[in-house]
Amino acid sequence: MIPANEIANRIAALQALLRESGVDAAVIRQNADLFYLTGTVQDSHLIVPSSGNPIFVVRRSLARAEAESPLRPIIQMKNLADVREATFAVCGTSEPKTIGLELDVIPANAFFTYDKKIFPKQQIVDISGFIRQARMIKSSWEIQIMRDAAAISKLVAESVPHLLTPGMTELELCAELEAVSRKAGNSGMVRMRTFNLEMVFGHILSGPNAAVPSYTDAPTGGPGISPAFGQGAGDRKITAGDIVSVDTMIIWNGYANDQTRNFCIGQPPPRLASAYEFVQSVHARFRNLARPGAVTGELYEDVWRWAREAGWAAWFMGCSDPRVTFVAHGIGLEIDEFPFIAQGQKLELQQGMVFAFEPKVVIPDEGIAGLENTYLVTSDGIESLNTTTEELVII
Repeated sequence: MIPANEIANRIAALQALLRESGVDAAVIRQNADLFYLTGTVQDSHLIVPSSGNPIFVVRRSLARAEAESPLRPIIQMKNLADVREATFAVCGTSEPKTIGLELDVIPANAFFTYDKKIFPKQQIVDISGFIRQARMIKSSWEIQIMRDAAAISKLVAESVPHLLTPGMTELELCAELEAVSRKAGNSGMVRMRTFNLEMVFGHILSGPNAAVPSYTDAPTGGPGISPAFGQGAGDRKITAGDIVSVDTMIIWNGYANDQTRNFCIGQPPPRLASAYEFVQSVHARFRNLARPGAVTGELYEDVWRWAREAGWAAWFMGCSDPRVTFVAHGIGLEIDEFPFIAQGQKLELQQGMVFAFEPKVVIPDEGIAGLENTYLVTSDGIESLNTTTEELVII
């Protein structure tokens, strides 16, 4: 359960942003945001006025919401008119003029309902950026949860040498590793904010399969087992000399850890072994640069300059266009949070940010060499939450 003081601090941070922008109240509907601000994902609306106490309107299950959330009051929702009445109530005697919604994730038909039927006289504005900004800086409580998620990632990676054998398929290895993670507490539910982006437990890929691109906005994809979900492990049999990329997304108490480690049965192909040494060096150099005040877009350009200077630019962060335009993504309750270390970004790193840094070399018909850590920005640099060995493990 999320502590009451955590919830109170988060709501206070959101309210400060609402007041700064002249928004009278925010109506929160999306599950990740609801969990962040209430501690539950029961079907509900959280109404946060710019000043004063919020009100939590729950459709189902009221009993679970009362057990899981420290917020009060919690009231039963009978229909959408209750949302309007509760919003007016928390705003005081004057009728609110501006209502904030998460317009980056609310479906269009839901928006039209709110706009035309629930708040027909109010101006509706987008407050998704405020929520993402508030969620960008992790508290000490959140960081501990993310350390716990990283411990499961370590357990999964350290299981690979005991499970990986020649002739097993990628899917078989993936199933074994996912079982390890689930027994350790991985919820298996991965949340992404961006429309039509999807993710599963991870991309367990081997040899040439690892270089197969997919629809995901990621440097690697893999073929999957069906075009209906064309990413991740396939039915390819793993053989000696294949580099096996184990890129996993572990979720513990809602929070994610993203980690990539590489393994090989016997000696790896020389070019991929050299590429792996390069991505290891990128992490070492990046750790010397990334600290509070560093500009995300400038860090991106630094990493790409290293790739060009080392002769890996043709295969860096993908082997076919369009390639991804980031080298790191923020991570927390969703795996596409702020900050992005990406082309053109102006955001400065701040203490408490958490992001997954994933330099990868993708060589067509050969495979990938990639190393990914989830990093915490500290007062004087960055700390990897992932403590699994960063060496290419030979089995």
